[in-house]
Amino acid sequence: MVEVTFDGELLGSLEASLSTRLHDIVEEASHALRHPVAIDDRHFRLLAHTEHVPEEVDEVRLLSVMKRPFPHAVYDWLERHEIYTATEPFEVEGNADIGLDPRLCAPIRCHGHLLGFLWLTDRDRSMTTLDRERAGAFADEAGIVLYRDLLLHDLGRSRERELLRDVLSDDAGVRQHAVSLLSELDLFTADGRVVAFVAPLPVAGGGQSLEAVRLAFNEALARTRRQLTPKHGLHLVRPDHALLVVALGDPALRTDGVAAFARRLRDEIAGSLYAGGPARCVVAAGGTVRSLEDAAVSYAQALRAATVATTVSNFGDAVCWDDLGIYRVLAELPIAQLGPDAVPAGLRTLIEDPRTHVLVQTLECYLDHAGDVQRTSAALYLHRTSLYHRLRRLEQLAGVDLATGDDRLALHLGLKIARLQGLRWTAAEG
Repeated sequence: MVEVTFDGELLGSLEASLSTRLHDIVEEASHALRHPVAIDDRHFRLLAHTEHVPEEVDEVRLLSVMKRPFPHAVYDWLERHEIYTATEPFEVEGNADIGLDPRLCAPIRCHGHLLGFLWLTDRDRSMTTLDRERAGAFADEAGIVLYRDLLLHDLGRSRERELLRDVLSDDAGVRQHAVSLLSELDLFTADGRVVAFVAPLPVAGGGQSLEAVRLAFNEALARTRRQLTPKHGLHLVRPDHALLVVALGDPALRTDGVAAFARRLRDEIAGSLYAGGPARCVVAAGGTVRSLEDAAVSYAQALRAATVATTVSNFGDAVCWDDLGIYRVLAELPIAQLGPDAVPAGLRTLIEDPRTHVLVQTLECYLDHAGDVQRTSAALYLHRTSLYHRLRRLEQLAGVDLATGDDRLALHLGLKIARLQGLRWTAAEG
């Protein structure tokens, strides 16, 4: 078997040559067709263009050159021309309202993939049938170039994903080898502490298929990585969750902190999902570890924190392992194997009866405030007399004594375990 090696320096050299070739194509096309030419990727991001004199540039192309997003009206106008399904060059009508001059669009395709668009500004509508054919030929050339670029990108991402999986291995030797390769291949160059972020994929995607949700998560993580210092992040989308590993030395984390970055990532993912998609998107951060070689520890903590966040709504949609309190201990337990006996019988009876949920809520608040009657009354907006009455009623029904330390500890732990087991009491959700 022949072993295929991956050389990061070679990849960078090939990417540079591909970019040069795209610029050669637009120059050749402009010279042959006597019109300004530009090449965009399929997301309308400018990849190459000829030099334009000011009078040749309309507002849409100017936005592209300045790397600014188009107004929605531009996308709507282009979609009216069925730009994503076209296989041959076609005319795009001008629209003065959106600052778009008439132009010829030659879709760039290769092996069935839509990879981008070759544009020729055509204000005077002088393009002939032969010109269209020649524009299509230049688009075909660009398609070969972009397809090679796509293969190189996929090769790099595939190798990165493979090595990140090894970084998370239980085998110390495998982890160390993967970290060394990531550095040698110039895929991750940051030294020092790292932190892992986990975002569980929803079981049902609402208006989106699971595959569409996976793609949305992947795009959101890729966009987030582009905002980081190059080679300071790695990401992976697994069957039931997405993972992002980031160097703590990156300004995005060093300035705002892990919790703020988790919220930002959560918002990025939520913004990628269609309306009507998953009702809740959660991001959990593991603890900070000393190096990429220890990322598996942070990853395991992030997974457990994500479990807590998805079952205990009190924590919100962005949670950090370091902020879990007692749940850090409980998350280490095999909750699914504990069974109903892990919650004191009297407490479980109260939880299972909606009519006594108000007593469970009162008990939880009382224990969370360390038995401080004044603070509990203020938190519940309840008179002390009413609070005492509820607590006495709870003692009678549950068969416990709140003056006993063991009973209080058992009840407090029982409430936390009940939440991790997915039990709910309505009054506590408000």
